[in-house]
Amino acid sequence: MIKLLLAAGGGTVLPACPFEDDDFTFVLARPAGAHDLPLPWPPQFIELAGDLPSFAAIHDMLRREAPDACVLLDDGVFARLFGVAADLLALPIMRFVGSTEQLRNLPRRDKPKSDLFLLTDLGLLPPALSDDRYGSTLIALPADPKEFGASFQSVVKGWAAGELDSGHPDLSVIVPAFKEAQNLPLVCSRLLAALGPGDFSWEVLLVDDFSPDDTYQVALEQMRRSPRIRAFTKPTPRGMGNAIRYGLRMARAPVAAVTMGDGSDEVERIPDMYRAIRDGGFSLAIGSRYRRPENYANVPRIYRFWSRTFRLVARVLTGVKLSDYTNAFRAFSMAIFAKYGPESGGFEISPEITFKAWLITRNVTEVDVRHLKRASGQSKFSFLKAGPGYGRVLIKALVGRMTGKWFTLDW
Repeated sequence: MIKLLLAAGGGTVLPACPFEDDDFTFVLARPAGAHDLPLPWPPQFIELAGDLPSFAAIHDMLRREAPDACVLLDDGVFARLFGVAADLLALPIMRFVGSTEQLRNLPRRDKPKSDLFLLTDLGLLPPALSDDRYGSTLIALPADPKEFGASFQSVVKGWAAGELDSGHPDLSVIVPAFKEAQNLPLVCSRLLAALGPGDFSWEVLLVDDFSPDDTYQVALEQMRRSPRIRAFTKPTPRGMGNAIRYGLRMARAPVAAVTMGDGSDEVERIPDMYRAIRDGGFSLAIGSRYRRPENYANVPRIYRFWSRTFRLVARVLTGVKLSDYTNAFRAFSMAIFAKYGPESGGFEISPEITFKAWLITRNVTEVDVRHLKRASGQSKFSFLKAGPGYGRVLIKALVGRMTGKWFTLDW
């Protein structure tokens, strides 16, 4: 049973949401004569004498009740006194954050059980990402009253059980997105379903590539679905490679995966790719579309032709024998960039990662994946634009084969 002691002297930031759970006990502390609050949960009541009870009375009541956490429902004087008393007793505080000022002034207290801060305003998510507590003890709640109660319940239970994100995930999944506002909700649904049951911790990084539509706004809304989702928007120059490189800078895990924001990747295979690196010792696991005919049935014929051409040329020039060098859908150890960081700005970043991983570790594998039909919209890939970049990467890979070094301008 989780006992929460709620403090409010005036208004409340909680929506009128349904909440029924036998695992919770709510006790509302308020000054005598305070008006009733439209709380979503039926609490027990403790009334303290006076319009503004003394600090000693608040302190003694908290020590006597010994709640699992104190929930501050507003930012009034009574709730502030309540918070100070809780801090003195090392009791955890749960606070709803609805303004930039509140976010900027969130305290850091050393307690046996950490304080929990719950964001109620979508506009606070971008600055909240710069706080190292985001995703662990700083979490966004959905605005929809129908979802608010269930989300609050889930977060508090995870907090009580010590199961919230540690801030050190095992896998960072990067989702570059350019004009993918319609597809991101579906992509996130698939990722949550695929990664949720895994035996590893993870984060999803949605990287908007300075889209002219509302892709970034949709990405921010996805953050309310899970504290493991983070949304970013990057400045120009655009390009899939630039978006992936931005995501790599934001990633916190030693292993990264890339999946497109158009819904064309079989993300259910990400756990297998990750385990190939964690357990199999590979530095790179490429999602291969071309080892089984049924897997590339949805790949356009012209794309298959150019992929086959690139595959043949790559095998001759580099000696690396793979079925799919260019699929962006992959997982890899961040250690492959320890010596030579990622440099491509376009689609050619995929073969660049392939050849760098091979040059450094000689330990690359493939995992069979199906290429799915794009959920909506049109592909941004252009052979005319990508061709020169692919050629440049092939030349660097050839130099790497002959010299054992990756050719860079400062080499």
